[in-house]
Formats: sequence, C-alpha cells, structure tokens
Amino acid sequence: MARTPARRPRGFRETQGRFVGATPFAGLFAAYGTRCAFTGEDLSAEAATDPRGYLLNLSDDPLTEAWAALVPACLDAVYAFEQRHLTLGPRYNFLVDLARISPEFLSRLNPSGRLRLPADPALHPPRAVLAPHLIAFASGEAREG
Repeated sequence: MARTPARRPRGFRETQGRFVGATPFAGLFAAYGTRCAFTGEDLSAEAATDPRGYLLNLSDDPLTEAWAALVPACLDAVYAFEQRHLTLGPRYNFLVDLARISPEFLSRLNPSGRLRLPADPALHPPRAVLAPHLIAFASGEAREG
C-alpha cells in the first residue's frame, strides 16, 4: 500500500521574530552609525524593525528614497522638526523655538548644537531642501497637532 504524503496546513503563519533582512535604507543608517542625527541615540533596533518610520523626510515627496533627503532621527526629533519647534541653520546647527519645544527633548539634543553628519558629503542634506523649512520657522509658522 502506498503512503500518502502528509498534508501541509493551508494559510500563512506569522513569525514572531523581527525582520533581519537588508532594507533599502540599511546603508543610510550605517552612514550615520545607526544613530539619531539629532540626539545621537542608538537606532539599531528601530532600523531593523521599521526603518522608514525613523527617517526624517526633508523633501516634498513623502515616498522619496533619495538618501540626501532622509535623515535618521528618533521620533521626538521627527515630531519637533515637523511641527517646526526645531529647524536646521546653514551649517546644520540647531535653531530651536524655546516656547514650543519639549524641555526633555531639548536636553537630549547633541551638545555640539549641530546635526551629526555622515563622513560622505554626498549624504549631507542639501541646503536648498532645508531652506523652506528654515523660512517657515523664522516667520513663526508653527504646526500644532
């Protein structure tokens, strides 16, 4: 009598571990040392699980994959930048609205007062991309939300 092969269950099983595969942004996180460019906090776990969620998008295109327009950042930095509580000056220095920014986040910013940049100048955020945000910040336009 011939043996019938065991039947496999149908459907998908969800894995319980984190995704460890390479992402399109792994090189970008590596260029910044897998650290937040604003605070220096380690983003290794975040880069492995949700890399897109921990990249501050400086461009007008929400789906951009241009590395120069993306900066690894902790969620507090992304929020402060998007709400215009914080912006970057011409030398990547922090300009902060002390009336709006969280004091806890302010104390965590890089002590140098500047964005941590990768060694490769091609990955530095273009000043032309930063200019509209700086102008809106200087005019006092803040987003509340």
